[in-house]
Amino acid sequence: MHLDSINQNTNEIQGNYEYLLRLEAKVDKLSEKVDDLQMQVNPHFYNDSFDNISLSPREEEVFVVIYSVDEGITVDEIARKLGLTKALVERYVNSLIFKKIPVVRRSFDNEYLSLEYNFKDLQARKNILKLNGSATQRLVSKEAI
Repeated sequence: MHLDSINQNTNEIQGNYEYLLRLEAKVDKLSEKVDDLQMQVNPHFYNDSFDNISLSPREEEVFVVIYSVDEGITVDEIARKLGLTKALVERYVNSLIFKKIPVVRRSFDNEYLSLEYNFKDLQARKNILKLNGSATQRLVSKEAI
């Protein structure tokens, strides 16, 4: 009798788990539809100008370093990671901003760079800048040295 109740509970738990998986898939689809609607309603955030952006290899590297941190990163830290001067990194950051990539500058004791959250999320989901991963591979190989 005790084993029967355990089996029933196990079956119920399994059924609930499968239901939650189906529900999660539906929530993901709904989230994608909300993102699409948000892009249509707020064309300022996402427009076709991202489709025409072409980044140089160094701009890609700077972008990937900024993209890879959550809290923000200083120009000095980017320069150290990439083996570039601060002036060059600043030039590449300004180039990214000129190309309408929403780089956010925050000042506390230092100036920290990050990406606008919605843009970062959109880049993660849809790769709107059409990065092919070569910048990431170059960064990994630099860090291994």
